[in-house]
Amino acid sequence: MKHAALMLTLAVTLAPNPSFGASFIRLGENANKREILVNPATLKTLPPIPEVRDFPVVQISVIMRGPPPRGSTERVRYNFHCRTRKAAAVIYYRVANGKKSHDWLGADISMKYHPVDRGGLVEMALNYACAGGKIAPSDTRATGSRNEEEDREEHDE
Repeated sequence: MKHAALMLTLAVTLAPNPSFGASFIRLGENANKREILVNPATLKTLPPIPEVRDFPVVQISVIMRGPPPRGSTERVRYNFHCRTRKAAAVIYYRVANGKKSHDWLGADISMKYHPVDRGGLVEMALNYACAGGKIAPSDTRATGSRNEEEDREEHDE
């Protein structure tokens, strides 16, 4: 019975997000002109899940897109563990050069949370989400973390 309840909780948590077509706010861009937008309507706090994730998270949907003509668009639902500055992508959808290259749901479990690189686009989303949807008055230009840039190069062909 406990296992069935856990699976139901995960299924509800990972249900596809119909709000990807909603209004987004631009948070900023990195040095390569890749920008990040957030959907404030998707900002919510999720409680711990017993025996799966023992900490609360803040969840938000984002769009990251590169500059034309080679730009790709990624739609990601992130869960952020604000206290430790870690993130897990629980939904990921990517279109590159007009073709869908990725579309998946991930598990919301402790081992999927990884530190967020400083100075990158994901850090902008983390700061926004963990501040309760407030945009910091700082510069909206990220330096671009090494991992973000390597990921772009690895997936763009």
